[in-house]
Amino acid sequence: SVFGAAQAVEITHDNFDYPDGSLVGNGAWVNHSGTEGDLMVASGQAVVQHGAPSEDANVPFAPSGTDDIFFGIDFTVDDPGAPIPGTDNEYFAHFKDDTTFNFCGRLDIVPAPSGGDFSVGIASDSSTADAVWPNDLTYGVTYRAVVRYSQVNNQAELWIDASAVSDPSLLGADQPDPGDVVQGFALRQSDSNQTETIRIDALVVGTTFDDVVVPVPVELQSFSIE
Repeated sequence: SVFGAAQAVEITHDNFDYPDGSLVGNGAWVNHSGTEGDLMVASGQAVVQHGAPSEDANVPFAPSGTDDIFFGIDFTVDDPGAPIPGTDNEYFAHFKDDTTFNFCGRLDIVPAPSGGDFSVGIASDSSTADAVWPNDLTYGVTYRAVVRYSQVNNQAELWIDASAVSDPSLLGADQPDPGDVVQGFALRQSDSNQTETIRIDALVVGTTFDDVVVPVPVELQSFSIE
């Protein structure tokens, strides 16, 4: 089956099917910054809040031994009552190496380019988006983001609701080579112009686009390679 083929190269996945409460302490999630216990799980989703909560957490894994590494997540932004404003945009999902703060492939919530609710940006190896997805996105709608990071070329790439690697994508900046050796996927909370809430589900990390573009079914959760 398609899912069976993907398992051979999948690195990790998480459908966040935990009791409501702290994310850290479930699965392999560990705190690497902020107040432990305020990155939450609710109704089977990780809840990333930009505002008072400060915890950042990651799920570590062994280096892949390949150049490209991908993550796929379903994400939904709650309606805060107004479009995302300003320039103080904060990344909420990214790869990291085995240190505390070397981050790459960062995914941001940013103002919509055409006046809609919001859009997303991608940063290869910096804290602000190198490029912004050209289409407006809508609060309350679930999108699947796929992010590729080249550990050799130090460059990230983003797809939204794609079905094939040939679908439209967005490249981050080509930063000086080489890139970080990825050893974890992380979720981040911080202050921003708008204290938006982002709900995360169906995380998959793998070494090809096809590994991560489709969420792993619940019945196959026990087969991830940790």
